[in-house]
Amino acid sequence: QDLHGFVTPNGLCFERHHGGRAEIDPADHRLIIHGLVEKPLMFTVEELKRMPSESHFYFCECAANTGMEWRSAQLNGVQYTHGMVHCVQYTGVSLRTLLDYVGLKPNAKWVLAEGADAAAMTRSIPIEKALDDCLVAYAQNGEALRAEQGYPIRLVVPGWEANMWIKWLRRLEIGDQPWYTREETSKYTDLMPDGKARIFTWVMEAKSVITFPCPEKPLNGPGYYTIRGLAWSGYG
Repeated sequence: QDLHGFVTPNGLCFERHHGGRAEIDPADHRLIIHGLVEKPLMFTVEELKRMPSESHFYFCECAANTGMEWRSAQLNGVQYTHGMVHCVQYTGVSLRTLLDYVGLKPNAKWVLAEGADAAAMTRSIPIEKALDDCLVAYAQNGEALRAEQGYPIRLVVPGWEANMWIKWLRRLEIGDQPWYTREETSKYTDLMPDGKARIFTWVMEAKSVITFPCPEKPLNGPGYYTIRGLAWSGYG
């Protein structure tokens, strides 16, 4: 509610860890790409930085953001109801560039992304998305990723739930089917009324919020006011 515009300063980006924040020496870190590829390769962080780079503004939103508000108003503050989202300029190498470099085999249909955190966070991503707009990012808003945001490299999966944006990225395995990992079966699924769970609902749908006036910043007497807010969409 205190920000102006749509860019989130790096120090104000929300944090979510599944196994604590990883502290990694970039000189020792490697990204391995293997599986259904023509030539499995290992990249250093410096090698990734020498490859063609792209910069894009993307929002990153926790799948739980605003979730408690579905029943009714739960928390008296826009930061608490809508605060698990940030929008920054990410800089990195297109995942398509890396996959073209290693060469995909004809039956390559899925990518397993794995992090170097204590949870070894892993998610399955369809090859169509991987070849579309995903980035292996090493910078945000013009400076290196911060440790809590995945330093030295993280995956950027635009418009899709944040748990798929694997931080401290260390491995990409190419396969012909999803891996059905813990985070995409027992977690990050949608329980339906019949007791079954719907899986692979990746896209963060259209959403908006009024940031002024809001509980933290109420109107203060008569006069001229500008109503402010934000809107975002995984299909945007």
